[in-house]
Amino acid sequence: MALGLALALVVALGIGLWPGSLKADDRAQVVAQRQADMTRMAAAMRVIGRFLKNEGATVAEVGASAVVIRTVATKMTTTLFPEGTAVGVGDSAAKPEIWSQWDVFSQYAADLTAAASRLSAVTGAGNPGALRAPIVVVVRSCSACHESFRQGKP
Repeated sequence: MALGLALALVVALGIGLWPGSLKADDRAQVVAQRQADMTRMAAAMRVIGRFLKNEGATVAEVGASAVVIRTVATKMTTTLFPEGTAVGVGDSAAKPEIWSQWDVFSQYAADLTAAASRLSAVTGAGNPGALRAPIVVVVRSCSACHESFRQGKP
């Protein structure tokens, strides 16, 4: 455990993710990457929505969407939200509370990662009827984080 934490600290220092270490251009790049990843996640959620509405999305597409969501969620606490990338940096909608309530934010990211993993596993069984419950958990995970940590659009 301690070795893993020490290794994470060394990596963070080595790639410049220590709080406050990002230059203005770097912060703008991080925000742009975060927005691109969130756009990918939103597209995956639209596929899931089409599945729920019986609008032609398949179980396999839901599975692929769950993988996209899980992939982005795993990056939320490692590379997508370094300190210094809140509202005011590029088009960021990230509230500063993310960093003052990092434990809550991290739990939301962990919950979303776990929910997307469960959804992916259920899609592997190929049973469309079994997807509704894990989909609801994914949707609620996204919504809870956005309600707490995303600035509303004007």
